[in-house]
Amino acid sequence: MPIDTDAVYDLATALLATTSVDDVLAVAPPLLARALGLRCPPQIVLAPPERQDAAHVALIADGDAIGTLILGAGETADPRQVAAAAQLLATTISTHRRTLADTERQVKEASALKLDLVSMLSHEMRTPLASIKGFASALRIEGTEWDSDTRDEFLRTIEDEADHMTRLVEDILESAAIDAGLLRTTIEPILLPPIARRVIERISIQSKHHRFVQMFSNTFPVIEADPARIEQVLTNLIDNAVKYSPDGGLIVVRGERRASEVIISVVDQGIGIAPEHLNKLFERFYRASPEHRQHIIGTGLGLPISESIVRAHGGRIWAESVVGSGTTLSFTLPIHSPPTTDSRDA
Repeated sequence: MPIDTDAVYDLATALLATTSVDDVLAVAPPLLARALGLRCPPQIVLAPPERQDAAHVALIADGDAIGTLILGAGETADPRQVAAAAQLLATTISTHRRTLADTERQVKEASALKLDLVSMLSHEMRTPLASIKGFASALRIEGTEWDSDTRDEFLRTIEDEADHMTRLVEDILESAAIDAGLLRTTIEPILLPPIARRVIERISIQSKHHRFVQMFSNTFPVIEADPARIEQVLTNLIDNAVKYSPDGGLIVVRGERRASEVIISVVDQGIGIAPEHLNKLFERFYRASPEHRQHIIGTGLGLPISESIVRAHGGRIWAESVVGSGTTLSFTLPIHSPPTTDSRDA
């Protein structure tokens, strides 16, 4: 019997339009009957064939029998056409199963991420809240006279912990804005060395056991970038260097020009990052040192936010590290403004 090309086309089109295995089982049988010239629609069973003959054709995907196409009693068709139809069915069913598995995996990952976020926020906010509550309550104890230095220390701790909570909230809001495509940059000519110096001075006040060195040449070029955003990136990278060098040491911020871009690096002498963690370093909420995690504050959003900002400027960011010898975080920026400053196009 000559092949009915219109029927085959309708079968293929209908299978492509399906969105699930159930859809395939519903729409395929009558179209298969027409395409194969059968009197009755065949059965599609999602199990390997119980026997091998002309009426029981295995649906093979990735080398495995994932189902059986069963022709009705007394039905016959061109074996080549039946084999082709079986292969089309198997491919469609296998594709829907993989899609469903991927969707379920993504849902589980999203659920786990939400749980991690709740757990992280609970942990990160509990400590500063406890400090604020404790020191504020101490100041209000009736009949207790605190000397000026002690009172100032209590108030300074309350202020620092409030700032910590503010940074947590800002990181989360920033991450949400990036997800929504709302990251904006205002490009203007800027000098990077003074921005780096300002960040170093601010962080060094809170980190007395680290030494900071800034290395920019006198001929380091003016670049076109958003000064507030670049200061945010430098703050995140230097803050990361401080967190992951808990025993102190030297932190170097250096910049150099290469062709039409500049490279800025932050180098620490800390605990380092194992190779298997480097590719995850810019994932949200990820922190590469589980053994030190309980001693390191923060949301794990600083580096992902920095990556989005750098990409919005037309640059790139990466990490290099040797376990036990420290980490280098580097990013590039074009000297001239990129074509667009909308993060959705980055």
